[in-house]
Amino acid sequence: MDDKTRKNYVGSLVGSRLVGRLFNLPPVSWLVQGFTRALVRRQLGTNAAPSASSRPAPPRIAGVGLDVTLKQIVSDVVEALGYAGAMVATYEQGDILPVRALHVDPAVATDEQIHRWEEEVSRYAPRPVSITDPEIARVHVYGEEYQDNLSVQAFQARGPVISDDLFDLFTPIAPPASRPVVKGIQQALGIQQVIAVPFFLETVTDGRTEQEMVGNLFAAKRGPISEQDIRVLSAFGRQAAAAIESERRRLHIQIAQNIVYEMQSRLQNEEQVLQRIVRGAVSDLGYVGAMVATYEQDDSLPVRAFYLQPSVGTMEQVQQWEKELSRYSGRPVSVSDPDIARVFVHRDDCAANLSVRAFKAEKPVVSSDLYDLFTPVVPPSARPAVAGIQEALGIQQVIAVPFFLEEEDADGQVKREAVGNLFAATRSRRFSAGEIELLETLAHQAAAGIRNARLYRIIEERRQVAQVFGKMAFSAAASVHALRNHLAAFQMHLHLVQLTPPDRRDEIFQLSNKMLERLDEAAKILDNLHEPWRAVVDKPTDVNSCITRAIGQAVRDREEVEAEEGIYIREELGDGLPPVQTSPDMLAEAFRVLIKNGVEAVRETGHGGEVRVVSRRGEQDTVEVLISDEGVGIKPEDMGKIFELRWSTKEAGMGFGLFWTKEFVEGLGGSITVESEWQQGTTFRLVLPAIAG
Repeated sequence: MDDKTRKNYVGSLVGSRLVGRLFNLPPVSWLVQGFTRALVRRQLGTNAAPSASSRPAPPRIAGVGLDVTLKQIVSDVVEALGYAGAMVATYEQGDILPVRALHVDPAVATDEQIHRWEEEVSRYAPRPVSITDPEIARVHVYGEEYQDNLSVQAFQARGPVISDDLFDLFTPIAPPASRPVVKGIQQALGIQQVIAVPFFLETVTDGRTEQEMVGNLFAAKRGPISEQDIRVLSAFGRQAAAAIESERRRLHIQIAQNIVYEMQSRLQNEEQVLQRIVRGAVSDLGYVGAMVATYEQDDSLPVRAFYLQPSVGTMEQVQQWEKELSRYSGRPVSVSDPDIARVFVHRDDCAANLSVRAFKAEKPVVSSDLYDLFTPVVPPSARPAVAGIQEALGIQQVIAVPFFLEEEDADGQVKREAVGNLFAATRSRRFSAGEIELLETLAHQAAAGIRNARLYRIIEERRQVAQVFGKMAFSAAASVHALRNHLAAFQMHLHLVQLTPPDRRDEIFQLSNKMLERLDEAAKILDNLHEPWRAVVDKPTDVNSCITRAIGQAVRDREEVEAEEGIYIREELGDGLPPVQTSPDMLAEAFRVLIKNGVEAVRETGHGGEVRVVSRRGEQDTVEVLISDEGVGIKPEDMGKIFELRWSTKEAGMGFGLFWTKEFVEGLGGSITVESEWQQGTTFRLVLPAIAG
């Protein structure tokens, strides 16, 4: 037998009930207790339990938060009240009570000595024993092997429970074989009795006040525990309960803040929002799994997001379960495909579904049967298979939490629009009122996230429509311009025919073929005006080259304008600007509209001035263009109208240029703003999204 096998064999042997009884036979137990008492007293350097009178003043523990508060409570129980030791265990997901705070009278034992005792007791167990590590020092409230534990007894009794045996506090974490060792430690420390005091939060459910147990406070005393002790320890328990309630509130706020931040910074569509919600329910709150279903226009509730705790099962395993269930139905079964995993609110065969029940009740609905979540998608014949999956995953309850969007109408009345349901599965026997409240907070964030995602989608659709419209309008304007040139040429040709003497008209008629070609081009333009956007192609575009081109188009003879009118155009073009994905012709046209307006505004002053064009790199992969002039400015009452269609200060103006420019820039995903002071000048600021380098 190798060393590893020997250790495993010995570990399983000493942890058995047979060896436990053997070690607890009076002669053996007496010898072990006597050895342990001598060992503990030798470590402490005393032959008697230490006096409480020599203790220093109770220390104050620095920091904030639940852990600090619980540590302060057990410290006060020991240091201020004279108990030998104290612990706090909190009731948590999965019906467990892990130890979250421990304090032993420093005159009785140091942390190092406690760890040595843990090592000593671990020699009798197949696995490590600890009263300080919450991953080990925990009991399962409904586990059969934990029913003799003092913590479980107090939980089930919903009141204080006292014992004369310190071992009752540590069973079955400490194996039966270690009972004499624990008894020896108890006698060496002079502990006469131990007590477990459950503490509660008062919660309101459906108008009824209930007491929700949230943990236990334990204390070890060198004398008998009195009624006065129970009252004082119960007061400390209420303090611990208040700290847990505060921690819940903090957790509500933190989860909401984290989700809101992620939604604002990264999440731009409903799928991302919903997936973040279900991951939060599992990763942040510790549930086995979570789903979200949204209410659709066809009166259905399809599952839009699903997440399972990775330690429980992978998506491959989920798909295997789906295949297994499909065998019972003769049709595909899925909990993740929204085309399959959907129920209909007002259909009779879906009335028993948990999602439909919660949706109609407009409040959370809980069930102990996982099948209620999947009927009638999963047929009744597959119910035993679902029960098997539920048992394998350790799921005790499932909950459906409906969520809503609330809007205030013109009369100030708040209207609720049902949006969907959030589902969670727990290993606990029941969802506590605090858990339900937290899930409602999470569901509220789901509703808010969906609303924001929908608003984003509307804005994005509007941007795309604006971009298409901008292309249509630009191409239409270009086509009309070309058509005008053709017609002008043809008009001039006819005029020449009329003015030319008959003997020279043959020369003019020789040009008629050219005129016919131009008329054919005009006809093609008219034919194509029903789809004017098709010739416009987006590509990486240099902003500076478009500015230079726009200046040339806005002012045909720049030197003449400067010399005769005193209107000067100044360019300050930045180097190394990233390109913009757009049509160069359209971007140049947008700049031309603004530069031409600037020149005309300066011209109206009658004394000349400057039009300044600046390009530079903006923030977060953008290019900024500033077009400012020293013209007449815009009247304050007109500032809100300048981008409106058909609004113009010119008698013959169509009011199209600025309207089109704004639609075009916003269609690119950019923005255009204006600042102006009457009789002082105007500045347009364009922010264009650049192609990321």
